[in-house]
Amino acid sequence: MFDDYLNTLRDSTREAYGEDLADFARWFSATNGRPPAPDQVTYIDLREYQGHMVTVRSLKPATVNRRLAAIRSWLRWEVDQGNLVELPRFPRRVAEARAAPKALDKLSLARFLRAVEREGSARDKALVALMVHAGLRVGEAVRVLVEDVEVSERKGKVVVRKGKGLKRREVPLGPDARAAIRDWLAARPPGSRWLFPGQGEGPLTTRAAQAIISKYAYLSRVEGVTPHVLRHTFATRLLRAGKDIVIVAGLLGHARLDTTAKYTRPGWADLEKAVEDEG
Repeated sequence: MFDDYLNTLRDSTREAYGEDLADFARWFSATNGRPPAPDQVTYIDLREYQGHMVTVRSLKPATVNRRLAAIRSWLRWEVDQGNLVELPRFPRRVAEARAAPKALDKLSLARFLRAVEREGSARDKALVALMVHAGLRVGEAVRVLVEDVEVSERKGKVVVRKGKGLKRREVPLGPDARAAIRDWLAARPPGSRWLFPGQGEGPLTTRAAQAIISKYAYLSRVEGVTPHVLRHTFATRLLRAGKDIVIVAGLLGHARLDTTAKYTRPGWADLEKAVEDEG
């Protein structure tokens, strides 16, 4: 029934969609007493099949949504082949619980920063500091100019000239970030306008910066550390310390508070801890 359609797909997709469509065919045949011909599949069938997967079989939302996507893809192909006039209406996707963005816990962050402190150059320490202590995106950090940084013993800031959406913002620097950047400014070779010079006249590339973070992740034996995880860690620590979400949004360069609010979602470790504490 589905062979002609499945033969148009790549191997990995063909196998997954083949299993999904076979499951739908079994349910449809048992429910309606006949195989699911393209022009016989209705919105009611799709809604009932979705409800059956959710309430009777307790399948995960991702599985339910994937199976409906396979059916939609098959029926869209039938329309293209002239075997069906138009797609039936599909039910809304089943909502999937959104996990909190990955952030390092206190112990993992400490292990990572110890590796940077022990093994890192002045440049690497300053680069890490801008992500961990100022929440810069990796693309923002590597494009900081020397003139964009102001540091003294008691205060400091970094100007992000072209953040996401080409927005300019100023981010204050705490004592750890100020110390790391002062050390790098004293050690960096002169002649480049970039805080982190790369090959030639340009700045350090984002790929090179990612490789630097991966190096210290390996040395610290902390898995899953990326520049984005360091930014997530900065945001999560501030919010869990009780800082106002509006202030955190400003530091991160978010135009919408709901973007910042994702950092308030509990992660799996938080849920496990809550259960343990309850006992």
